[in-house]
Amino acid sequence: MSTQIPFGLTKLSILGRETIILGDDLSEFLAADVVALVPSSNYAIFTDVNVANLHLEALETAFRNAVNKSNLNARVLSLVLPAGESSKTREMKAFAEDWLLTNKCTRDTCIIALGGGVIGDMVGFVAATFMRGVPIIQVPTTLLAMVDSSIGGKTAIDTPHGKNLVGAFHQPQRIFMDLQYLRTLPKREFVNGIAEVIKTAAIWSSEDFDLLENHVEEILEFANPVASKANAASRSSSLLRVILGSARVKAHVVTVDEKETGLRGLLNFGHTIGHAYEAILSPELLHGECVSIGMVKEGEISRHLGHLSDMSLGRLVRCLQAYGLPISANEKFVRNLAPNKTCPVDKLLDIMKVDKKNQGNKKRLVLLATIGQTVEPKASIVADDVIRKIISPAMRITSPIRSGKKFSLGVPGSKSISNRALILVALGKGDCRLSGLLHSDDVQHMLDALQKIVGITFTWENNGDTLVISGGCGKLHVPSSEIYLGNAGTASRFLTSICALIPQPIGKDQTTILTGNARMKQRPIGPLVDALRANGSEIKYLEAEKSLPLEITPIGGLKGGHIQLAASISSQYVSSVLMAAPYAVKPITLELIGDAVVSQPYIDMTIAMMDSFGIKVVRDPGTNIYHIPTGIYKNPTEYLIEADASSATYPLAFAAITGSTVTVTNIGRKSLQGDSEFAVKVLKPMGCFVEQSETTTTVTGPENLKPIKIDMETMTDAFLTASVLAGVAIESGNITQITGIANQRVKECDRIAAMVEQLGRFGIKAGELPDGIEIHGKNRSKLIAPVGGVKCFDDHRVAMSFSILASGLSPNIQTDVNEKKCVEKTWPSWWDSLETKLDVSVTGVEEGLHEEDIVKVVPAKQIETKQNDFDESTIILIGMRGVGKTSSGKALASALNRVFIDMDHYLEITQKTTIPEIIANLGWEAFRCVELDCLKAVLEKHVTGAVISCGGGIVETPEALKILKSKKNVIHIHRNQEDVIKYLSKDETRPSFGLDTLGIWNKRRPLYKEVSSFEFVIPSVNIKSDADFWTSSNQFFVKFVKNATDLKSKSPVPSPPTPSFFLSLTFPNIHKALDILPTITDGVDAVELRVDLLESSDEEFVGEQLALLRRYIANPSTPIIFTVRTDSQGGKFPKEKFREMFILLQAGIRWGCEFVDVEVADLYNSERKSLTEKLYSGRGNTRIIASYHDVAGTAIWDGAGAGSNLSLQGVRMKAKYLELYPYADIIKLIGVASNIADNFALVKFTEETVTSLGLKQKPLIALNMGSLGQLSRALNKYLTPITHPSVPFPAAPGQLSMTEITHYRTLLGQITATKKNAFFLIGSPIKHSMSPILHNAGFKTTGLPFHYGLKETTDASEAKKYIDELIANGTFGGASVTIPLKQDVISHKIVQVLTDSAKAIGAVNTIINTNGILLGENTDWIGIHDSILKRLDSVFTAVPKGDKPIRLVGGVIGAGGTARAACYALQQLECDEIRLYNRTASKAEELAALFSGSHVVDKIEDVTKCAVDTLDIFVVVATVPADAQASLDIDAVIGVKAGTKYGVLVDVAYKPRVTTFLKVARDMTSQGKSHWKTVEGIEILILQGCAAFELWTGRLAPRLAMAQEVYAKYDL
Repeated sequence: MSTQIPFGLTKLSILGRETIILGDDLSEFLAADVVALVPSSNYAIFTDVNVANLHLEALETAFRNAVNKSNLNARVLSLVLPAGESSKTREMKAFAEDWLLTNKCTRDTCIIALGGGVIGDMVGFVAATFMRGVPIIQVPTTLLAMVDSSIGGKTAIDTPHGKNLVGAFHQPQRIFMDLQYLRTLPKREFVNGIAEVIKTAAIWSSEDFDLLENHVEEILEFANPVASKANAASRSSSLLRVILGSARVKAHVVTVDEKETGLRGLLNFGHTIGHAYEAILSPELLHGECVSIGMVKEGEISRHLGHLSDMSLGRLVRCLQAYGLPISANEKFVRNLAPNKTCPVDKLLDIMKVDKKNQGNKKRLVLLATIGQTVEPKASIVADDVIRKIISPAMRITSPIRSGKKFSLGVPGSKSISNRALILVALGKGDCRLSGLLHSDDVQHMLDALQKIVGITFTWENNGDTLVISGGCGKLHVPSSEIYLGNAGTASRFLTSICALIPQPIGKDQTTILTGNARMKQRPIGPLVDALRANGSEIKYLEAEKSLPLEITPIGGLKGGHIQLAASISSQYVSSVLMAAPYAVKPITLELIGDAVVSQPYIDMTIAMMDSFGIKVVRDPGTNIYHIPTGIYKNPTEYLIEADASSATYPLAFAAITGSTVTVTNIGRKSLQGDSEFAVKVLKPMGCFVEQSETTTTVTGPENLKPIKIDMETMTDAFLTASVLAGVAIESGNITQITGIANQRVKECDRIAAMVEQLGRFGIKAGELPDGIEIHGKNRSKLIAPVGGVKCFDDHRVAMSFSILASGLSPNIQTDVNEKKCVEKTWPSWWDSLETKLDVSVTGVEEGLHEEDIVKVVPAKQIETKQNDFDESTIILIGMRGVGKTSSGKALASALNRVFIDMDHYLEITQKTTIPEIIANLGWEAFRCVELDCLKAVLEKHVTGAVISCGGGIVETPEALKILKSKKNVIHIHRNQEDVIKYLSKDETRPSFGLDTLGIWNKRRPLYKEVSSFEFVIPSVNIKSDADFWTSSNQFFVKFVKNATDLKSKSPVPSPPTPSFFLSLTFPNIHKALDILPTITDGVDAVELRVDLLESSDEEFVGEQLALLRRYIANPSTPIIFTVRTDSQGGKFPKEKFREMFILLQAGIRWGCEFVDVEVADLYNSERKSLTEKLYSGRGNTRIIASYHDVAGTAIWDGAGAGSNLSLQGVRMKAKYLELYPYADIIKLIGVASNIADNFALVKFTEETVTSLGLKQKPLIALNMGSLGQLSRALNKYLTPITHPSVPFPAAPGQLSMTEITHYRTLLGQITATKKNAFFLIGSPIKHSMSPILHNAGFKTTGLPFHYGLKETTDASEAKKYIDELIANGTFGGASVTIPLKQDVISHKIVQVLTDSAKAIGAVNTIINTNGILLGENTDWIGIHDSILKRLDSVFTAVPKGDKPIRLVGGVIGAGGTARAACYALQQLECDEIRLYNRTASKAEELAALFSGSHVVDKIEDVTKCAVDTLDIFVVVATVPADAQASLDIDAVIGVKAGTKYGVLVDVAYKPRVTTFLKVARDMTSQGKSHWKTVEGIEILILQGCAAFELWTGRLAPRLAMAQEVYAKYDL
């Protein structure tokens, strides 16, 4: 292959013809050549919308000019298709063919495919089949298409079963590779194509691979949009060479094997596994990015099978990373692009089954032998278990049987020496051949960085075993991009000093940025930066102090002279300065200060290596002072990197723990590394036999290991290996102590803490020492494999150490080690070595969940006042005076059982004066300073567990503003300013602002908004008294905060198949609809506030409207959907005001709306895309409905055009779905139906197309507008938008009411209209039951075609027979059960399954028909529970706050059947204690035996007896019939004799409506002697009935309508 390709036009032959033409700016040449080569009557150019905007016009003009010059009577036609993989379908192919036919194109038509791979594949297939085949000209516009899909004649389309499964071979007449097209290619698309270039070089040409490795920045510069065409030739040389190289290889392979029967299969290197990843991660990841991951995986398979060396695989990985390509599906790049997608191993293997290269069920992969060469001249068969092992994220180790076997192996090169050698060679003069280099993540990061900083060039010899580097003689420059180092701590520290050497660029303001992953940004580098700064270097922390990322500004190099450096944390700081020192301006004297220097052997190693490169460091005897001369390193001709002593500890430890013999062949006593003493200083004292030569180490393990006490300061990295051995060391004691390892707390993780935690999960007791660890050894027969596997904290040494412990467990125990890839930091082939060299069974598995990662299931009916579900961070309230911060804060603190601090009160107490006096004596400025100091003090003390109310002007102090911005739970309480002014005009306790109140508000308003996480708006409402106003406001505020800070927020609406609806409000002003809001919102799952339809979009007006809506809807807990619809999608908000729209949407999140509807559109606009991303990432508990409304009716539900009036620019709903997906919790797609078939196309889309995408399913709202689209509204099950006759107008054409949709679904057969009495009450006596009134009101309101009747009987057998007959004829819906049958339905097996609550209560009151299986439930407890829960907040608010802890004490009076339901309800409320009283004590004892946490009290007054050391809130349920209450001493339990009590009283008796219990409690409360919230029995009846209604129908009960009907007919 030629090493120098002249810039300009180049032709390549394929299948015996010069088909491929490569050059720059070829449009005119291209057209003339095609017209001459293929004379035709029609030249049809196919392209997509993206390419058309850039290149179509120029190519059309060129063709017209060429046609005119040729005197042909030919037409030039063009068709613009939708962009993206979603267009590569049967339907789009048919559409293109129909277009050709419509335009009267015949067999002498020439088709030109202008675009990327999608256009080339699909249009090529059109050409292959149209008129049985017409000429095709491929004009690829992406690098990927140029080097891959355009060459070879493969054409295809996708199907729901996979990519490229239907197609044909159809060779193009010409392939034009025009570099001009690449100049408009986004960098990511350019790099996407580089993946194929790397692939081709990897399988075919080591020379091309060398070129790719050494010219990264030059090749990537071509994708720089600011680069001018003037110097294109110089920049294009390397790119031309690699494109030409790839094209030549593919042309040769296609010529030899056109139909892919053997050799051509080599071009699929990386594709078998890559396509599997692509099937899941597309469209977020591009083809080349997925192939990149596939190449690494297939390379790892080659290494595992013994074909490919670590060195060659390392080169491949490093090259891919250098171009910015992903190498793993788990890396940050992939997670950021596809955050909601996972790649399960089984799914990947399943996808790989459908691959054209397979032989039956055998998978075939291309295996590499070395760079530029494959194992076979075709794809090779690879077993599934091998593939599984490589693509799995975790490894399962099966502990071997102790057999005394002997093993021998070499270990990889030293990471420490490799990194030092690379620095020295790169800075040195001359060529150096490095042998034994470690190929790991850390070393790859170092090589990448040195290429950027020094510009080193390198080649590989001896089949990749030797790296030849030409040193840069200390000439450094600022890199063109940031240097990303992952978690490579060594590289980050060494390079910090090297970057300080970079000379100042002439006339340029440039800096070097060193950064890494999240853990790297936590690891310390402060002492090194401090020392370099003190020497004059300009280094800035970009994020957290003392850690990466760093910004280093060149100031003319390192000054030199005397440098002081603290070296008690890491010896790498010292080595960093030492290696950079020769290139300083002046010689350096380095003085190490502070505590004892750690890891001295590594400093000595650095000095010895510098000596080998010609620089001698002199140490003052007996001191830590080093003198380093200036100079240039002289590279030795050859340098051998010795094996890694730390890595050698693992196979040696394997011998120790398994009783086998292991010889490490390349590490011995001659080593420079401190860890080389591990065998002698650790393993030998533990009882091992150790034999060591200069270059080898052999260890034989004993029957049992001995515990030791050792200072490992000289080999700190090896303490992890020693720790796992100590876990089974039980000979002559069992306690091992390891000290001198304090620096291990700041490595890849806190290694000491990690070892203690993970050893504990094996059953081994361990604890931390100040500078070490103590481990209590345990007999290995008693050890267990940790549930969920070992958690490695992304630390290679943790993973390898615990794989040794897993190997030493009792035989055949399986232990999973997660995060298997982390070992690549130092021993990439560790898992292969463990299996093939040490004979341990290793298999691939998915990662498991650790105990601490498993989400505990919270009971559905858990008391809200418990704080284990809520964010414990202190809540800070801000806002103007008079908005109720103090009142709301006290209520919230009581409800959450937190400390309340009023900052104004705190300030006056601590300063021992009043605020007016401070201002009068010292002035406003001094007051603000005092206020700030108080805020700091309170926040420092109360990080969690408090509610703090700040003064209104706190935001005017800049430092206070900064503090508040850093807090997560800052809530702005806002009240209508006119109401505030009325209040403030009466408040004379504060000094005047000096400005009018509105002026102050306008000044502070943006500041409140800037710092607040949430905003609670108090609307103007007419409430009788101030007390009632604040009580009501505080209740809403507590609900608001709980919803906003709920850490386990669940979906507020049911998921399919349970149907749900939201009501779209179209009122211009909610004030005018307050009277009807409760009625029209009754029974809906959510309510939509259409902000764009309000009479004003002013933010304050909208906030007021939302607050009013919250207060007046039927159920205050009903979720709100906050929508701002633009005029481009059927709304009224101006599309061009998208910035204002996003301000309102952000406000919707800040106001705590459960849903915010976001139009995801115009993402080509970078600002709008950024706003969309910001909104989605900052949504908190709000769920984003990403929506698209096709008001023009041009959208296509399927490729045939259903769902639209298809135009050439028609929108594809599949593409829209993919566009919305990354920004959605819920996806909403709205089309227009032009005929009934469009609704069926929609159903097919939801059931087939969406499923075929392979994405994690998200809730989908899919509808068609218009009268013909009403069918789709009946078919949609999740959050169907509805209207109501009382709203001004429907929000969208064709919108129906909930009743109308229910009727529609009934007609469609989705709801079965059953005969009369499909639901009924069974028992006796029931003649006067309210249940028929209750349930029939619910059926009528919702439009459900059901009726509720009565079946009176006392005979369970008769009841069973009646129900069986109804089931047989399909007319049984469900039943309520009352006395005397509540227990008989269980004993007579009328129900087959019982809920947990029914089992606990021992009775059934509701029977549910679940597809013929009858389920028994007891909803009495739900009625009791929910009625209490509704009132608890106000009780907590009323309780006086003190120092005593609050307890919730339950009480049940009575011991009948309902008492059981009461006990169960109190259990679900998590009462701290449940007290039972019954006149017949034995009955109460039976009850106590059934419910844990309950006990019997002797006297009725003991039910509410207060404890001395707690503040008790009581929840009392009276289950005694009303006519029996007169005989009870009620006054003693809740009356005057009982004293002051706080609580909720429930009386389940409902006739009379006000029982004796209720009357006494209400009298006590009205007299101010107690604070009881009371619940009438009729409310329990209604609530339990509503619960049954919802269980039967799957619908939200219209509780208001049902209750109103009952109360209207209730006989008091």
